[in-house]
Amino acid sequence: MRLIPFTLAVFISASVLIASDAPKRSSELQVLDYLIGDWETVVTVKETGAKSTSIQTRKWSRDGKFVLSEELDISANRESHFLVTYDPTAKKYRACFMNEGATVPLLGTWDESNKTMTWKSTDVAFKHEGVHRRVNEDLVEWTMTVTSPEGKVVLDMSAKQTRRKQQNSPNKTVNPSGGSGGF
Repeated sequence: MRLIPFTLAVFISASVLIASDAPKRSSELQVLDYLIGDWETVVTVKETGAKSTSIQTRKWSRDGKFVLSEELDISANRESHFLVTYDPTAKKYRACFMNEGATVPLLGTWDESNKTMTWKSTDVAFKHEGVHRRVNEDLVEWTMTVTSPEGKVVLDMSAKQTRRKQQNSPNKTVNPSGGSGGF
């Protein structure tokens, strides 16, 4: 029985050491803290009014340099992934959206005063431009317009993302800076 308190003390001490060894992220990467967590998104296609719902789970990568996002479009039963980081050389945010039918690389610029990230696609025929706005810790709104090589708008969407309330679970996301995420 004496072994249990000792084992717990070792485990807690090791956990504290691991948490304090978490990589310190740049202020630019800390901007992305708001993305961390579980979200539900309702997307509306502006031309038709069609809506789809998806859920996302986002966490920091092991080294704390990338936000990893897994998404399931409940309406279409379709999986996608999103990867986001900051490029200190280009002084831009980089992202890549991918599903089984498309890959879209994006460059982003953060506007602290308006709490918005403006995204533009790179190296793809159909141009993507969007704005991601943090309304508060639990609500994000975004718009995205996709334009053909001829300049015709082929898709115009808006969305509301709501943070899903987490229960105490063993899969709870923790960011490596030790704080709770929220954008």
